[in-house]
Amino acid sequence: MLPAMTSLVEQVRAKIISSQPFKTDFVQQVFIDGEMTLEESGFIVFADNAHVKWQYLHPDFKTFILENGRYRFYDRENNQLLKGSIDPRNERMIWDLLCSQKPGQVSRWEERTRTILLTVNAGSVTQELKIKVGNDLLPERVEQTSADEVTNIYIFKKYSTGITLEAGAFALDLPASVEIIEEE
Repeated sequence: MLPAMTSLVEQVRAKIISSQPFKTDFVQQVFIDGEMTLEESGFIVFADNAHVKWQYLHPDFKTFILENGRYRFYDRENNQLLKGSIDPRNERMIWDLLCSQKPGQVSRWEERTRTILLTVNAGSVTQELKIKVGNDLLPERVEQTSADEVTNIYIFKKYSTGITLEAGAFALDLPASVEIIEEE
């Protein structure tokens, strides 16, 4: 990694850490073979890289909560709660990568577009990320492509930094009839 790019990644990491806890609106687009198959939106509450909540509001209400490597994913439409563990080697999330002391190999910085190109190798799994940062050094757009050619694009807007987390910010209000599925 070139020193200037290392410094930039460190600056982005420092900005994310100093902004904690924060909240941001997001749009997520999923592309398979270059064709958009899904677009969802909502907001993220980020306490730290071990406590993250993705609240999907459109088109369906879903909640993904990550706490200390364990996740709960509630899909209201299907009345299901999926529970399991994130494999830190293969399923690293955007914020985890950016906050990590070893986020991956920075291959390029495109100054004109303010985009960091990052490659993450985890065993047999390779992910490529393009991270566009704003003037404030917070991510505005992340394009994450996995080895199976599935691309997720995340667009982040309206950051609220240094927020006070409400009691129960990571709690789920589930109906008694919810089907619980343990994934391991």
